[in-house]
Amino acid sequence: MTDTSDGITSPQFRVWLRPDGIIQVVWQPGAPTGLEDVVASADAVDTLAGGHQHPLMVDARDGAALDRGARMELGRRDEFVSAIAVIVNTPLGRMTGNIFLAKSKPTPPMRLFGDEASALAWLGGFAP
Repeated sequence: MTDTSDGITSPQFRVWLRPDGIIQVVWQPGAPTGLEDVVASADAVDTLAGGHQHPLMVDARDGAALDRGARMELGRRDEFVSAIAVIVNTPLGRMTGNIFLAKSKPTPPMRLFGDEASALAWLGGFAP
């Protein structure tokens, strides 16, 4: 991973703190997403949060499916997250996301969206 003024990047994702206080994660197209990748992205979110809660927007439109271990880890990593908006763009992505929400019941509010504008509008109510 590389930590720069523009955020934190790895071959699988890019994470940065937006001027509006929302932390954004974008998964690289087709990037394999296993437990190690999710832990690294969650660590990046924690680093950028700086000990404070922030809304989180995850752009998973082009990312690969998460394996079971990765999904379970996502359900546990919420210390610095006030709300989570996940952007998906396929029926399979929406179905997988809804199953994850039903089974994991994440602590912060979490919703799926089909576009960034809707996700940002919803997250605006959780801004620091």
